[in-house]
Amino acid sequence: MIERCRHALLQAQTMQHVLLILVFVILCTSLSLAQEQGAKYELTKIEFHGNNTFSSPALKDLINSQETPMWVWKFLHSFTSLGKGPEYFDSTLIYSDTRSLNEYYIANGFFSVKTTYSYEVDSAKKQVVLTYNINEGHFSRIRQISLYGLRGLKDELQHEVEGLLPSDTTKRFSQSTLMASINSIITVLENNGFMTARYDSTLVIQDTVSNVANVMIYFDGGKEYSISKLLIKKDGPGAEKVEEDLLEQIVGIKEKELYSLEKIRLSQVRLFRTGLFNTVILAPVIKDTVGKTVPLALTGNIGLMNEFSPEIIMNNQQNSFNLGLAGVITRKNFLGGARKLTLSGSFGVSDIVRANPKNLVKTFSLQDTTVYGFYEGSARVEQPYVFGKPIFGTLEGYVKSNKDKSLNVRSIGGKISFEFELPRYTFINFLTAYYNFEVVDQTFPKNGKHPTLSQSISILGADMKAYKANDVIFPTKGFNLGLLIEEANLFNNVLSKLIGHDYNGLLFYKSTISSAFYIPATTRNNLRAYAVKLKVGYIQSYAGNEIDIPSVKKFTVGGSNSVRGWKARELAPSEDLVLSAIDSTVSIVGGTFLLEGGLEYRHKFTPEIGAVVFTDFGNTWLGYKIFRPDQVAVASGFGLRYYSAFAPFRVDFAVKSYDPNNRKNFFKKAFFKELFEFQIGIGEAF
Repeated sequence: MIERCRHALLQAQTMQHVLLILVFVILCTSLSLAQEQGAKYELTKIEFHGNNTFSSPALKDLINSQETPMWVWKFLHSFTSLGKGPEYFDSTLIYSDTRSLNEYYIANGFFSVKTTYSYEVDSAKKQVVLTYNINEGHFSRIRQISLYGLRGLKDELQHEVEGLLPSDTTKRFSQSTLMASINSIITVLENNGFMTARYDSTLVIQDTVSNVANVMIYFDGGKEYSISKLLIKKDGPGAEKVEEDLLEQIVGIKEKELYSLEKIRLSQVRLFRTGLFNTVILAPVIKDTVGKTVPLALTGNIGLMNEFSPEIIMNNQQNSFNLGLAGVITRKNFLGGARKLTLSGSFGVSDIVRANPKNLVKTFSLQDTTVYGFYEGSARVEQPYVFGKPIFGTLEGYVKSNKDKSLNVRSIGGKISFEFELPRYTFINFLTAYYNFEVVDQTFPKNGKHPTLSQSISILGADMKAYKANDVIFPTKGFNLGLLIEEANLFNNVLSKLIGHDYNGLLFYKSTISSAFYIPATTRNNLRAYAVKLKVGYIQSYAGNEIDIPSVKKFTVGGSNSVRGWKARELAPSEDLVLSAIDSTVSIVGGTFLLEGGLEYRHKFTPEIGAVVFTDFGNTWLGYKIFRPDQVAVASGFGLRYYSAFAPFRVDFAVKSYDPNNRKNFFKKAFFKELFEFQIGIGEAF
């Protein structure tokens, strides 16, 4: 019995020793882990393995763990608000990272995706490399899409809605593509009477054996509404001078007309463009719906009918940064009909950053070759309705003078234009047609003499644009396209034939195609993007002498919105020609064929501060037949941006990467004299 007790006691002591050892080991391990966590380890690299479909940079934007930045950014961050501080490894983020990666793959049709992780610790350098291993599996296709909650649609509307669904069953399931279709369906419904149409939910039934998915989309379509009446509530100092009948005409939405969100938007834009209102809102009064009708309420504050406003001019016309002053007198509701009369006068300096400050005031003359500027006086009448249609019409008369290095231009003319309202969902959503007649005096500074050539020219033109970018100030997705077509003196030719005379003057047409594409550089936010520009222009004369085409109508390249390594309009061919009209030899500047483009990487450090890296290229030629690739000028550089509430302000620094007119070795050129240029501008370069 005593022996048993002794044995039991020895066992108890042994167990006690084991427990003490375990406690000691756990305590040491905890202390070691605490020390490891207390010593921060920089996350120097994040790697992805098995991501065959999506790039590593795209996946990095999805996760919370971030790589530590380069030493330059950490250095800037140490003493300024720019740059970026170091990023440290945090194991608690791994769970959310893997979940984000899996959710992204599932949203793109990889329903069987599995993500694991591993990491390597360098204790000496206090650095960590984190690796995510992705087993994508097979992607699934959409086999069938069914819509619910949209009963009672008319056949035509039902067909339009179904046409918005993805139809290619060979493509991978994509949640973003599906949501784009859903948003388009809601837009169509809201523009066809279904004011309260809402998207409810989506059910995806996955078949991981056949790798297909059946999608069921649920909507709450609501009722089809029409407009019962227009309620007008106006106040402000000019309220009594604007009749309600006029406002009803401008709105242009009749009783019993189907509710359309797009028509309401266009009507509100039309109301605002009259200049009558300080504030104006046009919206349905949902709480006052009766049956299937809803009233529409116009609430606006109408300002003074007469206004005078001094203005500061800052723009990038003619690819140079221009600064000046203007005075504008406005008479609203001029002769009724919501017409607006505007009288304005302006003057300023072109390419202000290169002007000689000493001569800005005292020597603005033809003989001065250091200061280039402009002045303009104009009278303009605008009205929101033309020919009883919602066409914005403008009639303008003007006197202009513009002084340049190689040419001084004075013109007197008039212009009538018609801007057609187009809904946002059409491909072309901006269209203006115009007729412009002017008398142009071109003065050519040469050897102290100033021969002048006078010409009259009439232009029939159309300007078409497709604005599809997601933002005006900082676009990160989408594109903008433009087509400008002008026909010179066609009206003169037709008029001459009508009165029985032959027209022997100049006939030519001018066309310009411009495009800009915006690609997001990150899926995390809208702070980084790539931008690409391409512009082509051509002028062709088909009667008369091409030499007689006014220089102001020809193409030039260079400046703050063009190839930024050259001064404004510096890249242009010139011809020394004897003009019989003035019996003098002059230098005609400008080309008839234009090629221009650019690439930018845009990065916002904060919502207000950003920077860009860019490459521009382009030139002009006297006809496309003499175009040569080795004559395309190339400029590269970087710029800084300040994004205000209404427009970005920018400064760009550029060098001539390739100068077709100076092919001396790049490294043997004088930097500031032969290579470097800087530009100031408002708005993005494109």
